[in-house]
Amino acid sequence: MDDLKKVRVELADKIENNGHIRLIRELKGRRKLFLVGGTIRDFLLGRPTMDYDFAVSGSGVTFARTLAKKISGAFVLLSPDDDEARVVKDEIIYDFIGYGKKDIASDLRRRDFTINALGYDLEAGVFLDPCDGRQDLAKKIIRPVTPQSLSADPLRVLRGFRFALELGFELHRDFFKIARDVSLKKVAAERIGYELIRIAACRDSFNQIKKINDLGIFRQIFPEAKKIIEDPFLWGHSLETYKSMEKVLGHSFFRSLVPEFEDYFRVEKRVPLLKLAALFHDVAKPDTFLMKEGEVHFYGHDSKGAKIVETLGYKRLKLSRPEVSMLKKLVKEHMRPHLLATSQELTDRALRRFMRDLGEDFFGCMMIAWADGYATGGKTRHLEEAFRKMIEIKHRDDAQPKVERLVNGYDLIALGIKPGPIFKPILQELLDRQLEGKIMTKDEGLKAAKEIHENLQENNKS
Repeated sequence: MDDLKKVRVELADKIENNGHIRLIRELKGRRKLFLVGGTIRDFLLGRPTMDYDFAVSGSGVTFARTLAKKISGAFVLLSPDDDEARVVKDEIIYDFIGYGKKDIASDLRRRDFTINALGYDLEAGVFLDPCDGRQDLAKKIIRPVTPQSLSADPLRVLRGFRFALELGFELHRDFFKIARDVSLKKVAAERIGYELIRIAACRDSFNQIKKINDLGIFRQIFPEAKKIIEDPFLWGHSLETYKSMEKVLGHSFFRSLVPEFEDYFRVEKRVPLLKLAALFHDVAKPDTFLMKEGEVHFYGHDSKGAKIVETLGYKRLKLSRPEVSMLKKLVKEHMRPHLLATSQELTDRALRRFMRDLGEDFFGCMMIAWADGYATGGKTRHLEEAFRKMIEIKHRDDAQPKVERLVNGYDLIALGIKPGPIFKPILQELLDRQLEGKIMTKDEGLKAAKEIHENLQENNKS
């Protein structure tokens, strides 16, 4: 049996035994229907898929809208200009594009890469490969279909990098020649965010991130970070910190911190967000540069950087509120572990406050600090000692029954203290003293509350 016939038999077998494809075929009516693109690619590579791409004669949007009603699925309009829509049912994704009155081969030739320019006629059982994509699949090469393929949709540049990482393929040299002249400035932010998050989610993505940077893409899509991107020294360190973060994620020290490591990364997208926080942790350094007595300082770069990262998250990547909150928190607090680890006296109180202020992201902040230190010159020993102590305190506190406060807000009101922002530092100081065994009774707590309140008032006056 020759290779092409073997491919046809393999595809026919997989398609005939796939209930999702059978469903769409049964509901197509008189339309011509082809299974195309990534679905064929994944079938040939033996990869599992929950996404099914179809090309239909006539209108893809109309067919998708009709199908959504018939199967009670969710309809999503992807691109009215390209006549492309999606139906989602029970986490299965069905994408449809209409090729109108053109022939299917023309539709395949306008796709991004040869490995996606594949089709299968669901009626005639014919395999279509007008761009020799099967050969590139065998060679594990990602090659643009035509010199115009990337400029037709500039997001395809990022998609190429994502495919290279997810499939373990190499980008053809033609890809880089073409990509140098492609601008992503007008691409929708949510599309860029989707691709960049998936790229950063891949293991060992640094080499592709470096190539994306070399093409000038970060300057295009992150104008608010232009100053640091154009600073060879500072941006070089930022890229190294990204690279170090990938090492940290596999480092035996962090993986030995159980259950904290597993618990932290159970939340979706924490890996790519952590890498992006590492990349932009020093984003405000160019704005805070100060030469004082012969030494360089970047006072406040962490707080100002958090504001810039907030803009990047919301405006440039269209991330969700919790995702942006995580980025902001990690950038704002990334210096704190260094300060804790180098303090003359590393107290339990300071470590508890750090964990309390950052919540679950204390773990991610430890990793950012580690990656930053490693990228600076392998300086991580002091951090390791502090982190061990922090985890020991956490385990010890977790093993104890939940502490009931000796003094609460109602008690402060009864003491004549007016409710307001001052309550938080008073109650926190009382809890810290209680955990340290410095106050043991309610009376001792009330006495301490008066003292703390008076001290805070005096400090505010001065």
